[in-house]
Amino acid sequence: MSSTLHPGHAVQAALPCAAGGRGASRTLGAVASVLASRRAFVGLRRRLLVSGHRTQRPFFGDLFGPEEVIDPDDPGRVGVCGEYQNMPGSMVASEQSEFGWALVTRHDASEQDEFWIGDATGTVTQEWRELRLSGTSETRPGMTAGTGQSVVKVSICDGATPQMVPYCMALAYTKSLCAAALSGAHLQGAMPLDGEEMPTFRALVIGLGAGSIPVWLKHTFPKGKVIVDALEIDPAVVTVATNAMGFPKEAIRPASDAKAAAADASSGADGESMRVYSIPGEDFVDALAGLAGEDYMYDLVFIDAFDKNGKVPPVLVDASEPFLPSLNKLLAPKATLVLNLLVGMTGSGSSGGPKEIQAMVSAIHGSCCDPESSEVFTIRTPIKESSGNQIYGFLRAGRAGSKQTPLKEALKASAEAVNTDFPPDQLGQKLRFDFAGGWSSATKTGGLEMLQAPFDGFALHSSPSFAE
Repeated sequence: MSSTLHPGHAVQAALPCAAGGRGASRTLGAVASVLASRRAFVGLRRRLLVSGHRTQRPFFGDLFGPEEVIDPDDPGRVGVCGEYQNMPGSMVASEQSEFGWALVTRHDASEQDEFWIGDATGTVTQEWRELRLSGTSETRPGMTAGTGQSVVKVSICDGATPQMVPYCMALAYTKSLCAAALSGAHLQGAMPLDGEEMPTFRALVIGLGAGSIPVWLKHTFPKGKVIVDALEIDPAVVTVATNAMGFPKEAIRPASDAKAAAADASSGADGESMRVYSIPGEDFVDALAGLAGEDYMYDLVFIDAFDKNGKVPPVLVDASEPFLPSLNKLLAPKATLVLNLLVGMTGSGSSGGPKEIQAMVSAIHGSCCDPESSEVFTIRTPIKESSGNQIYGFLRAGRAGSKQTPLKEALKASAEAVNTDFPPDQLGQKLRFDFAGGWSSATKTGGLEMLQAPFDGFALHSSPSFAE
């Protein structure tokens, strides 16, 4: 195993940014937050600079509709993705393991704010960091080798370890996964937003990448209202996530094997609400199912794991393997599962063709969902923002009571409720969903109701979906 941490390059000046976008003339007030724990946000500031103007930034903007104008409300919108997709960058970190190489490149960011946790000892600058995974070559591959996995925005200050910007989610599919999970939880009655106190949610994330989903969940939920367990089989990914992509090192838990990791998680992980175990997901879940019992159940599950060829590891989506039956024992009655697949507009992709996808969806549904009341839907991220991500959502219990309202309309209503009533995030900002586009009809596929694209990321959009 070898590793290299390359010197960071501070952004010397912000790239030109188009003026005149909505909100470009609004005034920004500094946001400060002082919390009382060891991991508190101390002196936390967010100030967006766009063409010399200070602008107010709500959490998410018009994410997925046509973008005729620049919308500065979403720091990870499609309008800025060219900065890391098309502009030159440089390698800042590389790590090798038995699974291959994890490579991190940096790219200039046109928009800068002063997000920093703790006391900044110098100027805070921000840049994009991209994680790519490559094969098991003896020598380090070039910076464009392999497959892109994750993109995050990081803050850098005076040589300190980078810090991930938690409110900037750069990739459409991660936004879609989170939107579908939260809306599904509300639709099943697991997420009360009508004044009733929100329960503490427990989330399982299989496949860490840079860690943007765990960081977003912790930042977005009210303090103390979410516990996240994230699993990553490749230690090289964990190393570059913490050293170069701003994922907090205190979240990495010391566990030598699956039993030790399960024991740590079930005993509270020393009070950490976000914890990462460098353990195969199937081993951790199997060990936890035998240890935790009914006292340890997940409300939200994100399956976002791929091998170097873009395929979901078969052990995670095969009903004959131990993973799905063990996961079933750990699911809350109204749990929501979301699965990310790499599938093109033709219905086939790196994750497989229609028959393979049908088998995966049926395996998860048959193993983890109520055979009578559960519901399954599928969504796609816009093609201009994704190389082909198809997301499947599983409502373990389904809607209570009558199902006369079409599932697509019920999901839309739940998304709007989350949009309106979800509590402010750790910076006091409201979560914002915007909806665009039309709807297509639901179909029957293999006995499951497959909803055709109710969400396009945080929007509502119509696009081709599952093909028999």
